[in-house]
Amino acid sequence: MSDDLTSIIRRRRMTRSFAGGPSTEELVDLCDVARRAPSAGFAQGSHFLVLDGADKDRFFETSGAGEWFAQRAPGVRDCSQVVLVLADPDAYTSRYAEADKVELGLVQRESWSCPFWLTDAAMAAQNLLLLLEERRWGALLFGLYGPRQTSLDPFGIPPTIECVGVIAVGSRSPDDQPTGSATRRARRPAAEVIHRGSW
Repeated sequence: MSDDLTSIIRRRRMTRSFAGGPSTEELVDLCDVARRAPSAGFAQGSHFLVLDGADKDRFFETSGAGEWFAQRAPGVRDCSQVVLVLADPDAYTSRYAEADKVELGLVQRESWSCPFWLTDAAMAAQNLLLLLEERRWGALLFGLYGPRQTSLDPFGIPPTIECVGVIAVGSRSPDDQPTGSATRRARRPAAEVIHRGSW
């Protein structure tokens, strides 16, 4: 199989059964590359929190994700790490209060028609998903299952920080098969979602 970028994007899928995985050091190095996503005003408010071992297990327990996956996809708990993708809105409002940006009127969160702290963090998450696929490791992106404070407070994450998603990381188990909505729903034709000139 080719490892050109187009091929990596086309073959990327979610993994729901893991068996081992990369070292945490390898994953941290990938996160360092993944953070090179676009950043409005170069505010750089995207963060990754990598959890392994007991910290990973504690996240599954405190967040409620462990109970949910135990019933629906128990192989997810066998991932080697989870990565919390986090966004700091204050990094953006502070950046846009600086002299070269203040005239744009984006000093308050409410002024942003699109909250770019979430956009930028999501792009960093996509970078990480593609880097993992390039190495043929598995990944599953999911959201928080319980209240924010229950999931994030145990790890010292400030209350102003928003969680864009969680990525379970590991080697794909040999018995992992594509599942989920993408196996039951056809991909929409390009003509339905790519518009030219007008909607």
